[in-house]
Amino acid sequence: MRQLDRSDRALVALLPPQVSARVDHWRSLYYPSFQIVPPHITVAYPPFVPVEDWARVRPLVAQCLRSFAPFSVLLAQLGVFQGDPSYLWLKPEDGGCLMRLHETLVERLPQYMPDLDFAYCPHVTIGAFTSAPELQAARRAVSASWQPCRFELRELVYLAPDEGGVWCVCSRLPLGGS
Repeated sequence: MRQLDRSDRALVALLPPQVSARVDHWRSLYYPSFQIVPPHITVAYPPFVPVEDWARVRPLVAQCLRSFAPFSVLLAQLGVFQGDPSYLWLKPEDGGCLMRLHETLVERLPQYMPDLDFAYCPHVTIGAFTSAPELQAARRAVSASWQPCRFELRELVYLAPDEGGVWCVCSRLPLGGS
């Protein structure tokens, strides 16, 4: 995963507060950036639309999202991205809706969707690890106590870092029918 900087922007699905609190319990233990970036599922990775272009591009993004009805997301299973560092994450189960959202944005707004060095995989990051034993211990701890949770995804948000580098909601974009 690449290092983010203050000029980056992203389009994400934020987790509802009750789910965020549960995820942040683990992120506070295993993810150094947990207070900088809220728990989320990225749909369009940084660098997304620059802030100076957002007013012009927002209606195009909103139009893309109108074709998607709100949908249910279940967070039940853990996954791992192997690398340096390796990441522990929750897999959103949604019948492929997040993948279709991502693909629609790539198709309709290719100039704002960065080429990725990896296949798009919706996820909620739990932690980053530089050692395999730490990763496995965290995976066992989370697996032993994580209770699956379901929520309705009704909007995506345009996130950007503020002056202090903390990622904030700049714009909310409802899914169709919301």
